[in-house]
Amino acid sequence: MPAEEPAQAGIPASKLWGVADAAAWLRPPADNDHKYTRGVLAARIGSARYPGAAVLGVSAAWRTGIGMVRYVAPLDDAQPELGLPTPAAAVLAARPETVFGDGSCDAWLVGSGTDSGSCSVAETAAIAHLHTGETPIVLDAGALDSALARTEASAPAVLTPHIGEIRRLWAEADLGPLPLLRPQGAGSGTVPLSAVARLATRLSATILLKGSITTVVSPGGRVMSVGPATPWLATAGTGDVLAGILGALVARHAGPVRANPEVLAPLAATAALVHDVAARLASGDDATDPTQCAGTPITALDVACAVPKAISTLSRLAPCTTSPGSTKRS
Repeated sequence: MPAEEPAQAGIPASKLWGVADAAAWLRPPADNDHKYTRGVLAARIGSARYPGAAVLGVSAAWRTGIGMVRYVAPLDDAQPELGLPTPAAAVLAARPETVFGDGSCDAWLVGSGTDSGSCSVAETAAIAHLHTGETPIVLDAGALDSALARTEASAPAVLTPHIGEIRRLWAEADLGPLPLLRPQGAGSGTVPLSAVARLATRLSATILLKGSITTVVSPGGRVMSVGPATPWLATAGTGDVLAGILGALVARHAGPVRANPEVLAPLAATAALVHDVAARLASGDDATDPTQCAGTPITALDVACAVPKAISTLSRLAPCTTSPGSTKRS
């Protein structure tokens, strides 16, 4: 869809999320900050089959500038094959500063590197229980289906589906035929804003629809777009990196999110912009020129490693001394 899509069926036009918008949510820590005031993210991600997803998500969260990341291993996960490490062991080897096990947190990141069809009964129940609390949740990959049971009383949540996952959620939500713009195949095409908005309302959650143009729609009607992203992002694992960035931002701003879940929309758009800028920096493109795509191939870990420089770049392009709605955790 274009950067400024016209209003559809009562849906406001999409706001193109820019550098100044994102920089307002990326302030550096103050001299009185500590690891708890900078946000604590609990990451329930990765699996025996995809331990790398846990490493990518946790690494990206740390590189976003969060105060602490807790890693919570999936319950009753299968035993790794092919000599692979468990997700927890992989995370420890890559990010030894990570804290392991349940504990207090400001936000949850759930589902990256998992498949809802292979999650244990205990893990499925644990994820469902998160929706009954007040702690904000970022839902990715195998945890997306847990949103189908949400109500307006559920914890604040943001979903990060791609077009294929949107199609599945739409069908499982029993919303009828999904309208598509320029359909090109079973897993592609563009979903109109009205459909994304309808699904966001049905799930009582903000939706970040990944694509060349990332679209963010909140249940309250906030609509934002980011991109076009560099095509070098179309590679395995970059979605795990995006989820980690978003989880860290939500944890950092958990107070405002709990007070008003609509805050998840600008945080999601900011995460998408940081993700793209990091990819452009990693590939050698000009991060200030979104039309340039002449860089070199990159991997997901390259993107995660470039996140600090991306945040610095965005902050330098649009300096900001305060963070909107920033509050400290007691």
